[in-house]
Amino acid sequence: MPLIPFYYTGVYMARIIGYCRVSTDKQDAERQVTEILNYCSSNRLGDPVIVREVASGAKDRPELDRILSTLQNKDTLAVWELSRLTRGGVGSLFAIVEQVRMAQARLIETKTGTVIDSTVAGEAYVFALGLAGRIEREMISARTKSALQARKAAGVKLGRPAGKSKLDSQRAEIERYQGLGINKTAISKLIGCSRATYLHWLSKEANPKPSSALL
Repeated sequence: MPLIPFYYTGVYMARIIGYCRVSTDKQDAERQVTEILNYCSSNRLGDPVIVREVASGAKDRPELDRILSTLQNKDTLAVWELSRLTRGGVGSLFAIVEQVRMAQARLIETKTGTVIDSTVAGEAYVFALGLAGRIEREMISARTKSALQARKAAGVKLGRPAGKSKLDSQRAEIERYQGLGINKTAISKLIGCSRATYLHWLSKEANPKPSSALL
């Protein structure tokens, strides 16, 4: 079964995609492959298309991006462990799960047998994941505030340069979410700001002020 969406006599044929990621080309993904194949066989899911990827960074995952961009209703994305999807923390994992759900597909972690779909159990898992992501963001925020207070006490001048936004440093992350087709409301939640703040930032990006050097 091909990785690209496949139709037979006009009817879409749902796919099962096994995604295996290793951090270096010296690591072996065969354990992940074997686990996914065994799970699909024992649960009579059919033969999965296995996609291997070498990605050491949190954002360098072209094969996974390609999978997510082509997922359709009733497709299945299977991974040995959810940690194979990202090294970017709970927030990044939540974004991937939301992308799968938006496509009306399902995500399976074969190691634990966890199925994330539109069932009550799947919704509960997503809720818990979203809550964990919120806690993670709040902890990061608390550490940042503490560090800023320490710098202020040491006499360091704080604040962003005029015309700069706190979202500027998250531009790469935002562009990734946009590329995945995630809507504006969901993106604002993922980057930890209000929808109004995100829309204002988008407006500034679309209509940048001319540099004072050009005036």
